[in-house]
Amino acid sequence: MADIFKNEKFALANTGAYLVYTVPSDSRALIKSVQTTNSGANAIVTLTANDGVTSYDTSISTLATNTHANLIDAPLVLIESETISIKSSIANVVSGVVSILEISRN
Repeated sequence: MADIFKNEKFALANTGAYLVYTVPSDSRALIKSVQTTNSGANAIVTLTANDGVTSYDTSISTLATNTHANLIDAPLVLIESETISIKSSIANVVSGVVSILEISRN
C-alpha cells in the first residue's frame, strides 16, 4: 500500500462541469482541500462528487471578485472510480488547486 500526496490544478475556461479528479480503480482518496480563487466577476462555484451513477453537489459557494475560498470544510472521502468536478457561473475567472491523499490498495 502506498500513500501519494498530489495536487490537481484547474482553470475553468467555460461554465460547464470540469472533471478535476478520478480515483484510480485500485485506490481510495481523501480530498483535503479545494482552494479556489476568483480573479474576475462575482461567480457561483459548485463542487460535485459522482459515484458513477449519481452526482452530488458537495459545495455551492459565491465567490466575490478577487477573493479565495476553500470549498470543503472537512476531508471528503472518495472510493474507487468516483470523481469530483467543479463548475463556475462565469467563465475564465475561477482557478485553483485540489489537494489529495491517494491511498493505493496494492
